[in-house]
Amino acid sequence: MDIRDRVKLASLLSEYGALLTDRQRDMLSMYVERDLSLYEVAEECGVTRQAVLDAVRHGADSLQKYEDAVGKVALKRSLTAALDAASEDPELKGKLSAVYKVLEG
Repeated sequence: MDIRDRVKLASLLSEYGALLTDRQRDMLSMYVERDLSLYEVAEECGVTRQAVLDAVRHGADSLQKYEDAVGKVALKRSLTAALDAASEDPELKGKLSAVYKVLEG
């Protein structure tokens, strides 16, 4: 998994992680956010590497399905890109900072 995949998965986990099982969320968090290997996650959770791989795959698939249905991460990304372009205008820059704060949550 390259860095782009990890960043995307971390964004999805941040938005939709509460919809996963505790096990999937915890293992995905260790794997993606803490950058632990499958083996390290398995050691920490007391399961096999294959169990971690299954949880990570199923969790990632579920997160992508949620994003496909809802589109919240893609919407935030496109809004942020539009705001970045608009913020180059000195008159708008100050006004847009409030919008950025709303998007950041």
